[in-house]
Amino acid sequence: MENSQRRLPPRQQRRRDFLVKTAGGVVAAGALSALPARLGAAESINIGALYPVTGSFAQIGQGCVNAAKLAVQMVNDAGGIKSLGGAKLNLIISDLQSDTTVTRTETDRLISGYKPAAIHGCFASALTLIASEVAERAKVPLLTGSSSDQLNKGRHYTFTPFSRASQFALAQLQMSKLVSDKPKVAVVFENTAFGTSTSNGLREQAPGEGVEIVLFEPYSAGLTDAGPLINKVKASGANMLFPVSYLNDLILIIRAIKQGGLQIAINGGSGGFVIPDFYKNVGNAAEGLLGVAHWNHDINGDAQKVNAAYQKQYGEFLFEYAGGLVAQTFMIADALEQAASTDPQKVRDAIAALDVSQGYAAMCPGGRVKFGPDGKNIYAHPVGVQWQHGDLATVFPKDDARVPLLKS
Repeated sequence: MENSQRRLPPRQQRRRDFLVKTAGGVVAAGALSALPARLGAAESINIGALYPVTGSFAQIGQGCVNAAKLAVQMVNDAGGIKSLGGAKLNLIISDLQSDTTVTRTETDRLISGYKPAAIHGCFASALTLIASEVAERAKVPLLTGSSSDQLNKGRHYTFTPFSRASQFALAQLQMSKLVSDKPKVAVVFENTAFGTSTSNGLREQAPGEGVEIVLFEPYSAGLTDAGPLINKVKASGANMLFPVSYLNDLILIIRAIKQGGLQIAINGGSGGFVIPDFYKNVGNAAEGLLGVAHWNHDINGDAQKVNAAYQKQYGEFLFEYAGGLVAQTFMIADALEQAASTDPQKVRDAIAALDVSQGYAAMCPGGRVKFGPDGKNIYAHPVGVQWQHGDLATVFPKDDARVPLLKS
């Protein structure tokens, strides 16, 4: 292990200064920080947090890290893990740098160097698919808010408490009926695990929902000009657009639509659509736009409480991925309580046996978490959301709606 007093090159030192926060049970993983001996003591339980806080996914990743810190503080302030003598959670944060190669090495480094009882992380399916391979090989449980349906195939240590990409697609198709009796939809999607899995779900389920897909257009993630893509949408005759995109691409798409004067209803799905930075960048152009989410900050009283605490500290609402991982932290805490052990295998078995319908661990649409043999929550379903007055409100389905739908 390297000497913690050694001075690093400027770029690495800045990253270390940003990530390493040992006060409050938080430390960064990886070669840029040393693990103090006291953190290996019996009174703390290492929990891994794999998120990109630099690179193209940084906006979402940093919000997730903030939420992860809040969740650990909540667990620790409530007395820690009582079945283990009040042991506190110790959050090990690893920056995946929005890179699949880094994800593999950092996941392996976190597991081998810090021996976490469990991990939560990634949210970007391209990264989570890699991390879950490493966790599976090491037999360490991983909880994730990623939506790719591929994640659970052949996995025994990966758990997905929230809705799948195919469920997102079905919700979008059903919501299109809120806009038109005869939806004619243009689907544009980034050619990543997230984009292809969601868009394929749209194409496969559209006929059964009476929705006509008139354009099915992939694009390379990292747009510099969305104009050509929007020209294809315009030429398709669609009356609704489903862009399957993360934040930066989605901003360019929305701006190109507004600049081109294209009048079309939009359901932005998940990804970049459901985070505060989307509204900050497009402003009033977001008002009335629809989307889907596996979690929203108004779904129940517990979510609203956590959102209030997060908003007070960070000045913005708790968005989908960040809010979901607060619930995941409490699922891990519940599993640790039941296992009365930090052994990853015992924690994995306790997660697999979870059946919760109250408290922060059940803070999800439908209010219940129970994993099937494939690691999917059998009660998971997404909610439809709409930008209203600068906030993201749950409007669909009827049983989950918190406010009425605004119609243009």
